[in-house]
Amino acid sequence: MAETKLFWDIEKEKKNRIYVLFAVLLVIYFIPFYFIWLIVKTLFYVKAQGNAALAPFSWFGFDTVLVLIIAAVLTSMHWYLSQRNLVSRVTRLVNARIPDPRDQYHNVFTNIVDELATAAGGITVEPYIIPTGALNAFAVSDLQGRNVVGVTEGLLSRLSRAELQSIIAHEIAHIASNDSLLTTIACALFSIHGEAIRQINASVHKRSARYNPITGEEMPSSAAAAALMVLPLLTLIFITDALATLLNMFINREKESRADAAAVRYSRDPRSLASALYKISTHWRGAGCGGDNLAPIFILNPHYSKLEEADNFMATLFSTHPPVMRRLRVLLDMAHASLDELIALAGRPKESKTEIDTSGRELEFYVRQEGGKKGPFTVTQLQSLDYLTPDTELEFTDTGNSIKANELPALSYFFEKKDDPAWKMRRLCPDCRQWLIVRHYEGMHLLYCPFCRGIQVDLDKLPRITARQDKGFTDSVRRNARHLHEQARTIGKSFKLLIECQHHRFCPRCGKPMVHRFYSYAYHIEIDECRSCRVIWFDQHELEILQCMIETGEKTGLTPM
Repeated sequence: MAETKLFWDIEKEKKNRIYVLFAVLLVIYFIPFYFIWLIVKTLFYVKAQGNAALAPFSWFGFDTVLVLIIAAVLTSMHWYLSQRNLVSRVTRLVNARIPDPRDQYHNVFTNIVDELATAAGGITVEPYIIPTGALNAFAVSDLQGRNVVGVTEGLLSRLSRAELQSIIAHEIAHIASNDSLLTTIACALFSIHGEAIRQINASVHKRSARYNPITGEEMPSSAAAAALMVLPLLTLIFITDALATLLNMFINREKESRADAAAVRYSRDPRSLASALYKISTHWRGAGCGGDNLAPIFILNPHYSKLEEADNFMATLFSTHPPVMRRLRVLLDMAHASLDELIALAGRPKESKTEIDTSGRELEFYVRQEGGKKGPFTVTQLQSLDYLTPDTELEFTDTGNSIKANELPALSYFFEKKDDPAWKMRRLCPDCRQWLIVRHYEGMHLLYCPFCRGIQVDLDKLPRITARQDKGFTDSVRRNARHLHEQARTIGKSFKLLIECQHHRFCPRCGKPMVHRFYSYAYHIEIDECRSCRVIWFDQHELEILQCMIETGEKTGLTPM
């Protein structure tokens, strides 16, 4: 009968692996320096062959000790520099950011992290979010005691609270067991450098492009200079990837299975963890969006790998994640459920929400003042008026009856919130030049014009909106989305994204002229963009149409060419 490893045996083994990692790094430095020194030493020996008093050639001697000392110094420097600001460098490479305190989805995530960190023994864990529609999660730790758990926007949007909780429990289990520390240290030695070099190489390729996708015009190219830079970068990528693969041998792929078991202890819900892992494994995991070389820190490899789905000696030696199907079967056995049931449940199409168009059914009021009355205004338009107070008299347009502004529930809420920082920003609509107001949209605050119904979206918030699927759409929005889908598949890329116009709109934030263009080749929606502030202005229904097109493409697979 095989001997079962106790918990403290596993912990001791992990600590020993850190020392082994340092020893492997020392060997990596010592071997090339030793062979270079042997070549130099041999050349000197051959040149001095005529000297009768020449000592016999020796492979090892005092000079070998000097080479070892040099290698040890370089290893120590590499180790120190690799561990310096480690967590900050990892989060920067994967483009992770701190949660937005005014975003409901982000607040739910932060609360779950705090709850599970307390359940894991009161450890301190920082929540981070990667602004991409991919589905994945990661955990990193360093020797200074800093711990981070991160998830993608896609994961926040596509998983239920129970599923999200099970994924976060899995990542916190890595931190509590110090598996995350060992994995992060191993990645720090070469994978982080390889990822940084890969991103530099990608930026060099972008700079050498001759075609501007916005204007459709030729751009001056520096292809020759770029080629000279790309070759050494590719060489460095090859070397760092090879060394990272070597060090990954010290990352036990069974750490994921142990974290799965610990997550079940924290959440008591193996079915939700199994469902979450299945959703991640059958969707885009984020390959190409940053962090490709940091696969060991993620709950599933951003790149699908046949090797990781194998269950043999080579897979155990060179892959960092156990097969997904094996993990699912273990979890489903705990939940007394079958894999077929899980697949059938996950494959069930989500019912589309339909909203009723209420744009022409809003109540309207006149505002009574000493000089007469103004209006009519809808309830949302009233919120943009500077002179509106709780005691302002409002007159119903249909009955002539009057009430105080504070007696309307929507306005009562507005008066309570108007002094909050998000509501105090005063910006003018780029179209009708009316004051913008705050609107709750997909769990966050956006600026909205109640007169022309346009909406302002910061570019970094757009991935959150397109990933979330809580909003329903009117029949009119769905028809427009279908029409634009067909148009995009017909036209393809035979047009310029930039739309020439005589009168430019001006950015609500900085006042500079905005660029009028199509959103992309796939989605022919006209937008106005301020490239200085990274702000996009959508006219009425344009943001909903974009969301509808993206969701329709995901469900049917009919994404525009």
